[in-house]
Amino acid sequence: MTNYYNFRNLSVIFVDDNRNMHMLMKSILLAMNIVNARGCYDAKSCLAKMLEDPADIVILDLSLNPENGLDLIRRIRQGERGVDAYTPILVVSGQTKLSNVVEARDAGATEFLAKPVSVGSLYDRLVWMVENPRVFIKASEFIGPDRRRAMRGYEGMERRK
Repeated sequence: MTNYYNFRNLSVIFVDDNRNMHMLMKSILLAMNIVNARGCYDAKSCLAKMLEDPADIVILDLSLNPENGLDLIRRIRQGERGVDAYTPILVVSGQTKLSNVVEARDAGATEFLAKPVSVGSLYDRLVWMVENPRVFIKASEFIGPDRRRAMRGYEGMERRK
């Protein structure tokens, strides 16, 4: 059973280059009692805000201009300019083909949520992130949450049969 979460103290940075989406997301976050939500229109301002006042979560769209959301995810995961590389990243995007979801995951996104987004869908995804934290992986070719969903124990030779 899922508990009710009060996200009032959650700090969020939302990145989207569409003004209408900013107004919608602000309304959705306020409906969830998230009062510390700051919006950005591009990667540069997002990184600056993360340095100025780190967020508990970054919510971003994949189609940003001039730089896309995948590049921003990679920059955050690399800890560019001293930002916290471990900050959870929720992608909220209309680009929902499997290839887009896989690209976001492989860039280091924590979770993915398809647009159109509602209070209920965003709340459910945030609760999922709280109740099911992902182990963070730092390897030569990847930095981010563990991409595997099924967390099974080592099955060794039995798995290979």
